[in-house]
Parts: sequence; structure tokens; C-alpha cells
Amino acid sequence: MENTKVWGHRWRASLPFLMVCVSIAGFTETFSYGFIVPILPYMVENRNHIDPSKTQQVTYLLLMCYGIVSTIVSIFIGSLLDRFHSRKSPLILSLVLTIIGTILLAVSRNLAGMFIGRVLQAIGGTAAWIVGFATLKDAIDIKNIGKVFGVVRSCVSLGALAGPAVAGVLLELTGYWVTWGSVLLILAVDVAMRLLMVEQRKQKPNSGGQGSSDSESADETSTLISDDVEQLPGKDTNGPTESFFKVICLQPRVITAMLCSTVYTAILASYSTTIPVHVKDAFGWGSLPTGLLFMGLEGPIILASPLYGCLRDRIGTRIPATIGFALLAPLLWLVGAADQKGFPWSSPQSSAEATYISAIVAIGFVTNLMSSVSAIEITCAVDEEEEKRPGLFGPNGGYNRTYSMSALTASAGMLVGSFLSGSLSDAIGYYYMNSILAGISVLMAVLAFSCLSGHK
Repeated sequence: MENTKVWGHRWRASLPFLMVCVSIAGFTETFSYGFIVPILPYMVENRNHIDPSKTQQVTYLLLMCYGIVSTIVSIFIGSLLDRFHSRKSPLILSLVLTIIGTILLAVSRNLAGMFIGRVLQAIGGTAAWIVGFATLKDAIDIKNIGKVFGVVRSCVSLGALAGPAVAGVLLELTGYWVTWGSVLLILAVDVAMRLLMVEQRKQKPNSGGQGSSDSESADETSTLISDDVEQLPGKDTNGPTESFFKVICLQPRVITAMLCSTVYTAILASYSTTIPVHVKDAFGWGSLPTGLLFMGLEGPIILASPLYGCLRDRIGTRIPATIGFALLAPLLWLVGAADQKGFPWSSPQSSAEATYISAIVAIGFVTNLMSSVSAIEITCAVDEEEEKRPGLFGPNGGYNRTYSMSALTASAGMLVGSFLSGSLSDAIGYYYMNSILAGISVLMAVLAFSCLSGHK
């Protein structure tokens, strides 16, 4: 009855609108992460007056800072968020934290302020990512999880592609403050969408029928302040938290899925770390051809994500992930071998360049066969345990902890991938670094086929 009193309840609570909200959230998070990459040298040298010889080091530390904080936050944030009665409050609060961090990063004229701003961005962005996916999971059927996550993944990839491009163009054409204004505008749109969003909370089997109506109307009509009043459930919290990690994290399929997602993200991170330097040294490419190369990598990822999501809904994660890692292995080796003397494609240089570009574009089409593996597998594992023992993971079903684990794999992969790929490339060379990644991909293909779930 109360639902009819909420303005626009039908469309605000609809699955398409929730998908748009979470997709914008994912776009905003990756846009904000990559946005500062092309403007960091200007910020470090012109606004903070750091010696240009230290620009590369400071840039690396600021980017690493985000990954480290995200990894640490992901470990415990899920358990904290599962204590909230409504997810709307943490959604808004996390975005406010991101906005504060963004403003602090933009206005700061000292390194301490820049690092604090980056830390706040990481905390807010990670929390928003986790809660956004948990909110979306409440509104979808498990049989459609692949296609829904695939659409969101497309927007995430679009944000990763658009962030650096927009920042570089705006800084060159309009100046520093207009450039930062674009980020704040996107964040403002994100806030507005989340304020409009109405949660669709599924009633837990161990709750009474009357509780269903009361709980849902409270989620839709209560204010942010009143949500917070009933967020901490008290003495029941520790039990479900301990049960969650004991029951879920010891399952082979979950361990394998998390490893798959960590390796997948690490390989993605290796591209950003090593490709710009390699193509400059091997082919003499500048920023424009390098940017176009990344478009060739990200474009297929954006286009193929929903299609691969539908495929995962039909046949599970095992076959797509196995095929993805198996195909990725020779492509990674070819990327490293493209300019190596002695191979038939290495001479003339135009042939080596064509080989390299073709391999990168092919990687773009293959890559997303391995995406969302941890999110889907952990979600399925949680749903299966909840069906066996309703209420095992508490009133929220443990979904914040589910996507906290998924976020942990992404953050850890980003951190490890950037560090190891850069270190290996410097120590043993680009070719051997990619050969090692190819070998890891073969191993992951075997593990994925052995442990992940198939069609049910």
C-alpha cells in the first residue's frame, strides 16, 4: 500500500533503472581511477612543484596507493556493510566520500593532500562498487546474472577507456579546473541516480510474512537517518560473518574463481603498465597511436561483455573461462614475440606492428570470457547455501561480503599485476614477461575446467 505513495516507484524500482544506476556507478569508479593518469604530471610539477625527475615515482606511488587501499578495504568492508538494514545509506555515503576525495585531490598543493584525497577516493569507490552489485543482485534472478553483470562490465570498461582520454583532451583544450569539473559532474549524476533508486529487497525465507511488507516499505520510504538507526543488528552479526567465510571460502570452486579473477585483473593491469613503454621502444609510437591501440583493446571488451554474459547464463562459467584462458595464452606470447628477431612476422617493422595490433585486438575479444567469474561463482555458492539453511548468512544474505570478496580479487589483481609486470619487464624483458603470463594462463585454463561450475 505504501509503495504507491512513493513518486515514480514503478520505474525507480525497475530492474532496467537499477542496472542503469549500477552501470553509472561502475563507469564513475573506473573513470575516476584512470582520469588522473594523464594529468598527474601537471599536478605534480606545476601545482605541487615537485622536481620533474621525481614525477614518475610520485605518479606510480599515487596509482599504487589506490590499489593498496582498495585491497585493504575490500577485506573487511563487506562484513560492515551487511550490518546495514538498507543499502541506500552506504551507497550515498560512499559517493560523498568519493566526492570529498576528488575535491581534495584537485585543490591540493602538497603531496600529503593528494595522497589523502586518493585514499578517500579508494575507500568510497570500493564501498560503492560492493554495495552497488549487492543492490543489483537483490533485484535479479540468478539465471540472468551473467547478462546483467555483462552489461555493467561494458560500462566499467567504457569508464576505464574514457577517463584518461577525456582528461587529456580537456586539460589541453580547456584548462585544469574545467577538466576536474567533468569528474564532479559525473559524480553529481551518480548521486542523483542513487537518490532516485528504490531498492527491491527479496524477503528471506526465515522472516515472517508481515515482515516482508514492513521491511520493503521501510527501505523505500524511510530517510537516510532512519535507515541508520536500525542498521546494526547486534549480537547476531559475528555468527553469520564467521559462518560465511568458513562455509564459502573453503569451497574449491570459490577458491578457483577468486584465483581466476585475480589473474584476469592482473593481466589487464599488465597492459596499462607495460604496453606504452614497449610500443615506444619497439615501434617509436607516441601517445596518439598508443591511445588508439588501447581503443582496439577496450572496444571489443565493451561490445562483447553482454554477449559473453548471456553465454555464462546458459552454460556456466567453466567453459567460457577455460576457453578464454586457453586462447589468451598464445595471444599473450604473440604480443611479446611480435618484434622479436628471428620470427617471420618481425621484419619488416610494418609486419611486426600489424602482428602486434592484431594480437591486441584479439585479446580484447577473448578477455571478457574470464570476467565476472568470482562474482558469479560466489553468488551461486551463497544462494545454494541459503537454500539449504535459510538465514545462515544473516538478514542481508551475505551479498555485501560476496561482492567484497569479488572486489578483493580485482584490487589485488590490479596491484599485483602492475607491480609484477613492470618488475618482470624491466628485469627479463617484455617477451619473457609475456611468456610467463602465457604459462600462467595455461595453468588457469586447467584449474577453471577442473573446478568451476558448468551448466545447471
